[in-house]
Formats: sequence, C-alpha cells, structure tokens
Amino acid sequence: MNLRILKMVSGLAVAIAIQFGPGGQVFGATKNVTTSGFTFVPKSVTINVGDSVTWTGLTIHNVQTDTDPFCGPVPVPNATCTKTFNQAGTYNYYCSPHRSFGMTGTVIVQAVSGTPPSVTVTNPADGSVFAAPADVTLQATASDADGTVANVQFFANANPLGTATTSPFSIVASNLDAGIYALRAVAADNSGLTSTSPVVNVSVVAPVAVALSSPVVSNGRFQFTYSADAGLRYAVENSSNLVDWTSLATNTASGSAELFGETFDVNVLRFYRVERLRNP
Repeated sequence: MNLRILKMVSGLAVAIAIQFGPGGQVFGATKNVTTSGFTFVPKSVTINVGDSVTWTGLTIHNVQTDTDPFCGPVPVPNATCTKTFNQAGTYNYYCSPHRSFGMTGTVIVQAVSGTPPSVTVTNPADGSVFAAPADVTLQATASDADGTVANVQFFANANPLGTATTSPFSIVASNLDAGIYALRAVAADNSGLTSTSPVVNVSVVAPVAVALSSPVVSNGRFQFTYSADAGLRYAVENSSNLVDWTSLATNTASGSAELFGETFDVNVLRFYRVERLRNP
C-alpha cells in the first residue's frame, strides 16, 4: 500500500458564547460623576427616565439623600456605585460626612416622549463559535421612526465593549478569552430614548490540538478521523510532494471527532493534513 499520513497541528481555536445581562434587562444610558476634594464633578447632571448615574472616587465619600441612601455609608465598596432612576424628578443628594463642606449634587431626571429606536445584532450569528484569543466583529442595524440614531453601544455579559456612532454600527471586540458571552446592542436616538436588541449567544473555546488517527482502507475507500472542537471550521488537504496542497473538504465540526474519507487509489502516493481555520 503506497500511502502515508502527515499529522499537522495548526492555529489556535476558541469558542465564543455571548449572553446578555441578568434577566435580559434593558441597558439605558449612564452619566458619570466623580469627586474632586469635597466637590462632586459635575455637580448637576440631566438624564432621562431609565438612565443611570455612576459615582466614582468615593474613597472617603458617599452619596445619599434624606430619604434614600443611594450608595450606602462610607466606605463605599470599590469606591463606586451606580443608581438607576426610573421616575422623573429632581434628586438633590449629598455626601453625609462632608455635607457641611457644601459637598452636594443634583440629578435631574426628565420624562421623554416619542418612539424609541429599534436595533438588532446582525453579526455574529447566534450560536457562533470562535477560537481563543478571538477578535470578534460586532455589527448591528438600528433605525428610528421619528428621529435619528445617535449611537449604538455593544455589551457582553452586561460589560460595555464599545460604541459606534455611524452606520454601519460596528466595533471589534479584541482578544476575547475562552468563555461564554451574551451580546447585546443598545441604540439611543436623538431624543435620548433607548432600546435593547435581543441577545446573541456565542462561545469562545480553547481548541484541542488537531490529531489524525491511523488510516483505514475498507471497501475501496480510504478514511481517517481527526480531533476537533464543535463549531470550529476545519480544512482537509492532500499533497503528492509535501509542497503543493489541494483542498479536499472544508467543514464546521459537529463534535470532538470528525470523519474524512475518499475513494482509495493504490497507485497514487498522497499525504494528508487537517488545518483548523481562522476565525471568520
């Protein structure tokens, strides 16, 4: 039998799973307030109903009103806290240890009217699998019936990935580690209204090394199996001289062991290799 098998390992493979935040919550806009000495910066912020304010730099400060502790007593965990405002109104707050120093601030929450934008994640497809470390292009379509789309924010597991301000709304999430991710896009229009896309779930996996089994010839067919990661793409190639390679098959693996076979020709010397393809 004039036949040889060449085993090759190629590339890294990672699967990416993308999920959205707990309970599928909608993400509104967030305004940031920090501290400088005994002052909140900025002292006043204006947001829409459903938006949030995040305070940072609370190493010796806190944030509260006479009726709502907001961020609790000093020390505030991690020196930061976030509060979502779901009712319109004016909220005057202060740092309780330094109120006498004039350390006060205001959150103005305004009601909004109109039609919120619509948004859908168009890439990657739900259930996509990537090899780690993965650079994943996130893209969304967004429109607004009574205005314009101001921006689209992208999130993975409720963590912000980036913001796109022009169509096509797209960013690249770089160097994603192996894990499961829930992806969302949040569109905001020129009136400050927001909406959240359905979740797109993807997974990033640390790939196994590609290994070929010993070949088998049966009923005129030559075949072997190779190790793989479900959801990743592989190419089978052969060569007669180890220099020029011909692609025989490209497929997305459905399990941990994939089978390849073709008609056996006893008069031809062939080498085979399997390559794990790069992330799309």
